[in-house]
Amino acid sequence: MNKKVLLWLVLIFLVIDGALLVYKITKPSKKHPTPIHKEKPHYKYSVFLTSDDGPLVGSRYLHQIIKDYEVPFTLFLVGKPVNSDSRLKPYLINYKNNCYAMLGNHSYSHANFHYKKFYTNPKGVVQDFLKNEKILDINFSVARLPGRNVWVLDNNHTKGEPNALKAAILLNKEHNYKVFGWDYELRHNGKGKVLKSVKEHYKRIKELLKNGKTYTKNQIVILMHDQMFTNDLSSKELGELILLLQDDEEIKLKKIDKYKF
Repeated sequence: MNKKVLLWLVLIFLVIDGALLVYKITKPSKKHPTPIHKEKPHYKYSVFLTSDDGPLVGSRYLHQIIKDYEVPFTLFLVGKPVNSDSRLKPYLINYKNNCYAMLGNHSYSHANFHYKKFYTNPKGVVQDFLKNEKILDINFSVARLPGRNVWVLDNNHTKGEPNALKAAILLNKEHNYKVFGWDYELRHNGKGKVLKSVKEHYKRIKELLKNGKTYTKNQIVILMHDQMFTNDLSSKELGELILLLQDDEEIKLKKIDKYKF
């Protein structure tokens, strides 16, 4: 074999070897991606993300966020919209099949948005919740009253506007419901844009926890609404907040049934 042929063989070998090296570097890894959740054996604070009023059109965005970020979430559902609009039923099915979501009761009628009148009849409120439980097949005895920030976890843990409180106490005593209010709300401008920046929300959540300004020390219940999630922007903002909370060594995200009192 002459030198010229040998030189060509060496060059061909080097080209093939280089190509294989590039392929090894750039080909997709078969390994699992970095886990979303950190082990936090020494966490201090429990954070409960919750959303009201679903299933609505925005529920499809929220369902996907919960799945993508593998984040424990509690969803307080209303039966009347889905019972009258078949287009919402797939969103309810998605929620029921989402292993990271816990489904709670937010009444059947949402008081028809006449809250003062609704709470003048505590027994009627209870019947409205029981109707919702049956129609949506809700299996967890956790609830949130529509339009009122009321807490009734047991006889010693009650708080809220008197008329609404009476209804919540009945739900608790007669049907073993734990009724949850909230400590902090993510507000929006009606177009899916969350008011304040993600970092501002995160900072405020930490301040409330550190200063003991929540219903129960070292725990915070955060309220949002399904109708916030009408576009990719609102989804992106919630995702950013979830990542900040997940990355915080002091915080553990939980479903509402893990609330301690």
